[in-house]
Amino acid sequence: MQKIKSNIQLFKGKLELIQDKEYKDLFYNISSILDSLSEKVEETLVKQEYLEENVQYMDEDLTDLQEELFEEVSFEELDDFEDEYIEINCINCNKPMFIEKESLEKNKNISCPFCKKNIK
Repeated sequence: MQKIKSNIQLFKGKLELIQDKEYKDLFYNISSILDSLSEKVEETLVKQEYLEENVQYMDEDLTDLQEELFEEVSFEELDDFEDEYIEINCINCNKPMFIEKESLEKNKNISCPFCKKNIK
């Protein structure tokens, strides 16, 4: 980017050598356009770097989540999990949910996570 800016400055310096007023004005306008374009390109590069950094962080976070969610679980652990929970439907909204068997037995009031009403 610095090289482009230095080339634009060099171009502006050579404009002083032009004698014809009409061409000089035309080239000054062109140099002004080049300055604007180089500023926009620089802004775009800064934004791109910022986005690349954010995407990299998101990728790392997703990788961590994947590892956490899809960690290896043995069949025995899955069976234990199935034995601990029971699927029931809310008597009010009829939506299914999983509840620990022990909680279902011990608690008189269990509220539905969907409708917030008592499911017992």
